[in-house]
Amino acid sequence: MYYLKIFIESFLSLFAIMRVTGMSTRNPCSIILFLVLMYVYAKLHSDHVEGRIIPGDLTYAALLGVLFSIFTISAQYQTILGDMTNFLFCAVVLLFTGIGLVLIYSRLSIWFLQAASGLRLTGSGYSYAWIPFLTVLVCLLCWLPYFLYEYPGVMTPDSINQYAQATGAYALSNHHSVVHTALIGACCNIGVSLTGDPHTGLALYTAAQMVFMAFAAAYVVRTLQKANVIMPAIVLTICFYALIPYNGAYAVTIWKDIPFAGCMTVFAAALMRFLLRGSLAASADAVPKLKISEYFTLLLPYVLSAVLLCLLRGNGWYAFAASMPFILFVYRKWLKVMLPVHLAILVLVLFVKYPVMKVYEIQQADFVEALSIPVQQLARTIAGGAKLTDSETAFLGQLMDLEQVSSVYQPDVSDNIKNLIRQKGSDYLESHKGAFFKIWLSIGTRYPKTYFDAYVAQTNGYWYPDVHCEPGLADGIYLNEFDLTWQPVVKGPAIVKIKELLFKLPEMVPLYGLMWSMGFILWVTLMFTALCLRMDSPAGALVCLPFILLIATLCIAAPVAAEFRYAYAAFYALPLILLSPFVRDC
Repeated sequence: MYYLKIFIESFLSLFAIMRVTGMSTRNPCSIILFLVLMYVYAKLHSDHVEGRIIPGDLTYAALLGVLFSIFTISAQYQTILGDMTNFLFCAVVLLFTGIGLVLIYSRLSIWFLQAASGLRLTGSGYSYAWIPFLTVLVCLLCWLPYFLYEYPGVMTPDSINQYAQATGAYALSNHHSVVHTALIGACCNIGVSLTGDPHTGLALYTAAQMVFMAFAAAYVVRTLQKANVIMPAIVLTICFYALIPYNGAYAVTIWKDIPFAGCMTVFAAALMRFLLRGSLAASADAVPKLKISEYFTLLLPYVLSAVLLCLLRGNGWYAFAASMPFILFVYRKWLKVMLPVHLAILVLVLFVKYPVMKVYEIQQADFVEALSIPVQQLARTIAGGAKLTDSETAFLGQLMDLEQVSSVYQPDVSDNIKNLIRQKGSDYLESHKGAFFKIWLSIGTRYPKTYFDAYVAQTNGYWYPDVHCEPGLADGIYLNEFDLTWQPVVKGPAIVKIKELLFKLPEMVPLYGLMWSMGFILWVTLMFTALCLRMDSPAGALVCLPFILLIATLCIAAPVAAEFRYAYAAFYALPLILLSPFVRDC
């Protein structure tokens, strides 16, 4: 019976892998794969593994297995089904594929939880105060070639729009964070006052951003030192920040997403420092009192980073607000400090978002900006020639020119459809929100597959690993009407080839490419959150929670599929996520 169980599990897993990858049933590699699966499952069913299973293992592994299987089938169902059309046959194939995937993911999750929980990554760490400063220096030196090549900084249409707002050419709008726009404007004013050249101001902003991101990395390193993390992990952390190409490329790119990533990383590091102060204390009296220095090294970074991550991006505000109840619950024995701190953050954020922006008449992002997923689903339905009722056609005709939908619809970008609505029916949409959602739901009930395909095309890069994205490929300053030009200090074909090679390596080197995958980062974050909970460290799970919520917001309202910068915060905080289960309170 034991061997029959191993055989069935291996066969179902092989079936799932072959359907997902499109491998032929005649491929001789399937025999090798089947034997490997038999061996792996025999090991996983051994007394050594099963004897160490605790109740939480089965729960967390089952949740991860089901979730990862849903992601895989959702992204790959067309490959899985191939040219099958019969509904019953398709359902059976998907069912057996799902069972096989759940077996694979859940069994491997149990192994991961057991193996990782036995690791010890703390102890024998070095607390030398100069290491964080070395981190700053190493990062800036490694990022300097990017700065010299991209001087005064990478500016895409979004960056140019913010520059225009900062200089008064365009009206201020919080569609792009007005706080970030103000920072750009302040640096430009200083640059113009010093040299009369706006490029100097832009270079000053880029340099300031580089310094901030380097200090954010140093704050992470110092936090790991306080956690007594082993030195090899700290060295790898420094190398990650200094040497991974997308960190250097983004450090010199003028987007709000970059300082947002730095702020969210500092916020997570401060959460880890709260953990180090005694999250599992039996009572409030058992929590060490704050030292004077901690008001500047813990509370101030925590408050400022939280305020900025809420103001730099709208979904940062949602991620923080959703995280706050969990933070207060885990640190409920320390509410005398935590409650006033979070109230202060809320007051500051809400004061800027409402009274300040109202006084200065700053335009907010319009309603259609939040409807990327619904309008893409409607556009895909219309572009596919689906039949609509007269009332549905009349209503949607009030929003946009329906004849243009087929020609401008892009499965992975919602901007074209949103702009169609802005050209004609933005005001109508604002005044008919309820009717919009009723019609959207009504059409969706008749064309669920079209809606599902539209959703997957718009979001799959954020939740499935095997989706191509190209971070850091933007170069120089895009064409604009403000006479801003790319002025590289170092240039030449050799420089271009080196950059091309650095950014093509992820496509060629196994495993390394996963460090460039947003979907994989989400899977890793979920797995390490489960590991934190398995190791009885809810405060460690809190370090991961904001990044899960951040990616969840992208799955709800992403304007562009697989846009790396939107999830960049999770990459920049990766050392914290990976080490969060192994850090213990004092």
